[in-house]
Amino acid sequence: MIVDQKDSEPTFGELLSNISVSKTSFNPSQNDTISVSYNLSKPGKTSLRVYDADLGLVKIIDSDGFLESGPQSFAWDGKDLDGRIVPDEAYFFIIYVEGKSGDKEVYDPTLFSGGVENDITTAQVDPQTFTINYIMPEIGRVMIRMGIQGGPLMNQLVDWKPRVKGAITEYWDGKDKDRLINIYQNPKFKMIITYFTLPENSVITIGNRSVDFRTYKTMVAERPQKDSPPQWRQGLSPHYPLPRTMDYSPSVSLSFSNSKGQDENGLPVLNEKTVVKVSLDDKDKSIFQNSQFEICFYLNQDFYAEDESGYTPFNWVWDLSDVEEGEHLLTVNISSFKDQIGVVSRKVKVVK
Repeated sequence: MIVDQKDSEPTFGELLSNISVSKTSFNPSQNDTISVSYNLSKPGKTSLRVYDADLGLVKIIDSDGFLESGPQSFAWDGKDLDGRIVPDEAYFFIIYVEGKSGDKEVYDPTLFSGGVENDITTAQVDPQTFTINYIMPEIGRVMIRMGIQGGPLMNQLVDWKPRVKGAITEYWDGKDKDRLINIYQNPKFKMIITYFTLPENSVITIGNRSVDFRTYKTMVAERPQKDSPPQWRQGLSPHYPLPRTMDYSPSVSLSFSNSKGQDENGLPVLNEKTVVKVSLDDKDKSIFQNSQFEICFYLNQDFYAEDESGYTPFNWVWDLSDVEEGEHLLTVNISSFKDQIGVVSRKVKVVK
């Protein structure tokens, strides 16, 4: 049954009701399936559409003619229109129903749910087990950032990844993104855990180790896109309407010209002046190359310099005349105006 998306108004409850999912996560790689249950008040044709996090159509499952009134369900095996197992991500469902008299109803959870932002204010960091434990009050998409109060962001451990409701354990060794220093031991250590809700009855797939979501989206043929969710509801995260293929922290690299080689530990040796080149990873250039960034430099986790409207690659002339001899940690944060932040740190040795 084909239904025009333009007819997808938030109208359900008489013909179609009691929509639920059998579980909130499953592993299609182990032949696991998910059941989407619903109730029909009278006979009707039904169609289930599965959509990914970027509103792309993943699967269509139509009923075999008219179904009887009463409890009904669809089963989804976690495969797409081409029979491939979908990557680990969050997916949601739209149900279309048409009765024998031509009356229609549509269950589209993006019209009334998802995107509400909240903070997790209680979490336990266990340096012995290298874990962070917290409770998710509902299924959502999580971001965990760590840094130094008044200083740089040092690590983005979880970059807007879906998490189920309940007890969550993340694994972290206490170090910065480049694993150069232990930031958890810093008395000014700060961690922020934020999430936004997913559309009602979303499910999370796990277990696909062969392809991630961004790679998968470059492989599949172009498919119909669902209209973006309405933005009139209060408290929505600015990250909610952004595509997952574009809303992430870019990988950043640092290089130094005019260096005097390396010391015995492989650190670049610098003196007088050097040009610090801040570059995006090749795989991120197509997304972020033309974006404007605020680029901040931190020396030993203290603010040092900034450019409020830089582009990458960015060349910064670093005058080392006021930097003491010895080993130092240079950290760079590049922040887009959509709150994507790239982080990179390098140890250097300054000689006079």
